[in-house]
Amino acid sequence: MPFGATDGSKRTTINLFRIAGIRISIDYSWFIVFLLIFWSLSVGYFPRETPGEDPFIYWIAGLFATVLFFLSVILHEVAHSLTAIRSGLQIPEITLFIFGGVSKLSEEAKNPADEFKIAVVGPLASFVLAFIFFVLERACRRVGFSFIAVMFGYLTWINMALGIFNLLPGFPLDGGRLVRAFLWWKTGSITSATKYASDIGKGLAVALMLLGGFQVFKGMLISGLWLILIGAFLRSVAEGSYQEILMRQSLEGVLVHEVMVKDAVSVASYLPVSRLVSSYFLRYGYKGYPVVKDGDIPVGVVELSQIRNVPEDEQEVKTVGEVMTPISPEITVGPEVTLVDALKQLTRTDVGRLLVVRDGRLAGIVTKTGLYRFLEIKRILRL
Repeated sequence: MPFGATDGSKRTTINLFRIAGIRISIDYSWFIVFLLIFWSLSVGYFPRETPGEDPFIYWIAGLFATVLFFLSVILHEVAHSLTAIRSGLQIPEITLFIFGGVSKLSEEAKNPADEFKIAVVGPLASFVLAFIFFVLERACRRVGFSFIAVMFGYLTWINMALGIFNLLPGFPLDGGRLVRAFLWWKTGSITSATKYASDIGKGLAVALMLLGGFQVFKGMLISGLWLILIGAFLRSVAEGSYQEILMRQSLEGVLVHEVMVKDAVSVASYLPVSRLVSSYFLRYGYKGYPVVKDGDIPVGVVELSQIRNVPEDEQEVKTVGEVMTPISPEITVGPEVTLVDALKQLTRTDVGRLLVVRDGRLAGIVTKTGLYRFLEIKRILRL
């Protein structure tokens, strides 16, 4: 499925486990497609392929096959991620959501060769899994386990389909990234390569949406709507990936101290949560604040999302220091760091701001909102 640098937007996810230091999480939207596949296998595919079994068996097989399918998606993304890590990139997270999975790269590949290797290994992993399930399906048929063979046959087909779909030459699919790697190698410019690959991806997305509309017109409502949604998603990500390349170029050479908020409103760590709400969130309207002690020594960050779970009757006794995110290297940055590196750091953390620290004291803050505003001003002024 698509992989790439994230835009830093915060998604509501559930953390599952870690593989090779990579956090595996699921977005709440994933449950929709999980239940759809589980239901379609249990009441449609298995009863049709192996009639006459106990309905309970169909549901058990449907659950088992659905779990194995999503484990296949995870392995597809893990293949991308491990190859990216070997190429010197950082992969903080793999997220499963309604359209499959996405590996979150903190930066782009360093050269066309790395881009090619990272892109091609995902479909190859899916084809290897398809071969493994095919061997298992043949073995089960030879020993008479026909029902289990049907399940492995489905997993063979779905992994083949996953690999082939991802090889379509539309960015940000793996095939589109292979196109970008080739164009990057030919032109020497990742920007122009991304633009061409993105345009091809948007064309593919429109084709999928038109095909989906045709299917809806022909009465195939579910499959048609699914193609329309996938097409709309791919078109959005293709455009967003190109805009992200432009954004990173706009940030090149700019240092944190040039755009940071120097006189940031800070909060004392001993302040009650009730005072934080009334005197800061409701007064200034910001979604987060640096937390300090002794005037300007940073000790953490407190955000609106951390306050929502504090019961109202506890807000008088709980302090900001008890609910904040404690200071750590992940949420601090030096004033001489480039904005490109600051952006990479922001994408690796769930906190929406970085504390700019000079000689152990708070010098300012950098926020995602502030970076996007800076980029918008540069775009309008054509700087």
